[in-house]
Amino acid sequence: MQLTLNAGGRIAAALSLATAGLLAATGAQAQSSANGKPAGQDTGAVNAYDLPASEPGTMTADSAILFYKEGDGRVQAIEPMLAMTVNGRDGSSYSARFTYDTLTGATPNGAAPWTSNQTFVTPVRQRSESHTGASGGTVVTLSGSGLQVLNYDAAARKLPVDAGFRDQRYALDLGMTKPLTDATKLSLGINGSTETDYQSISGRAGIAQELGGNNTTLSFGVNFEHDISKPHYGTPPPLTQMNGNLKGPSRSKNVLGLIAGVTQVVAPGVVVQANYTFGSLNGYQTDPYKIVSVVDSATGAPQRYLYESRPDKRTRHAAYLGTKVAVGSFVTELSGRYYTDSWGIKAVTAQVSEHVPAGERAYIEPMVRYYHQTAANFFTYYLNGSRPLPQYASADSRLDKFNAITGGISGGYKLTDKLELYGLAEYYKQAEAGTPARLPGNSQLNLFAGTNAISLMTGIKLTF
Repeated sequence: MQLTLNAGGRIAAALSLATAGLLAATGAQAQSSANGKPAGQDTGAVNAYDLPASEPGTMTADSAILFYKEGDGRVQAIEPMLAMTVNGRDGSSYSARFTYDTLTGATPNGAAPWTSNQTFVTPVRQRSESHTGASGGTVVTLSGSGLQVLNYDAAARKLPVDAGFRDQRYALDLGMTKPLTDATKLSLGINGSTETDYQSISGRAGIAQELGGNNTTLSFGVNFEHDISKPHYGTPPPLTQMNGNLKGPSRSKNVLGLIAGVTQVVAPGVVVQANYTFGSLNGYQTDPYKIVSVVDSATGAPQRYLYESRPDKRTRHAAYLGTKVAVGSFVTELSGRYYTDSWGIKAVTAQVSEHVPAGERAYIEPMVRYYHQTAANFFTYYLNGSRPLPQYASADSRLDKFNAITGGISGGYKLTDKLELYGLAEYYKQAEAGTPARLPGNSQLNLFAGTNAISLMTGIKLTF
């Protein structure tokens, strides 16, 4: 049983763009081999890469590194990973995975662009800073109060970004799967991660039951996560004016996730899988670094900038349906997913990929993914200065309506029966969905903050 885990924090939010919309978890049979038999029972493979990945009595060491980069000098991430899996002869398995993320670049701060330069102010993160701050802005001392603040600018007609978007994350995941009977498996796991401004710990449990001569697998899992948000300069009160004062204490949230699924071998070489997932989030879910512009109702000129505000409660539902069809060593995979939540976001994802053998020891897998989502019901590009403030408002582009297309190719090569090299390359592109948004009195500035990104990954796996 694999459960979707939310890594949390700014790093996870940025990296999620590489796989936007793909939040569906998979059941125990999701790793079935090409001919539809459960993994570990395929003894008729022709090519080296068709061999089951989890052979009983083996140990696998896996090391990989991911490089992610957005266009226009925005977020860049590097993520090395090291994993170890021990497969017992009784069908049990024990795994450990360590991940390190480093993130740099610029990220939209939520403000709307304008026809002249804009200046933004934040508290100084380190009082030892004297001239140039960590965000690439300038540390200044306010006359009268003596307060030190950090100012950074956005050029005219450009999307305002915080150039000091940098962080690092350490994450450790431990898991085990144990057969309770010949047809029942129990899975348990814990995951913890820490960033400079965010901490997360979670636990998961799942059970899978095989029926009908192992042709049907029913699965159920639960995941509980506790996150603590510790912004560098404190938690700002929602919808208060952006300023250089240190803010309030850290905030937390709890996440409960449930998944139920069924996997069915419907014919030789044909596997179908269906999942339903439910999520309940309670606690602080506002991004403390995001702001929203309050603009003049006639001209669109910025009047002030407010920290965003989001609800403390959110429920999520998702339905996933996928199939794998194998013809020899060629495997076609089709999947679709529908998502909806209490914030008003609805999303659909469709993906197709093809496993293509390349000689006796290699394979390639081209893939195309389409994603569309509607906007959150409190998303806004700006607030009208002549109207009362709403209870919730966010200009975070991740909550906007948009379309996205991802094209990619992955592949692997068996150097020996025990050593494999693999890699992946993907290109991700967002586009506006619907009528382009414009400021009052100004039809020239594009308010959409979508991004394009590339992801490159390479790794090596050794089986003992």
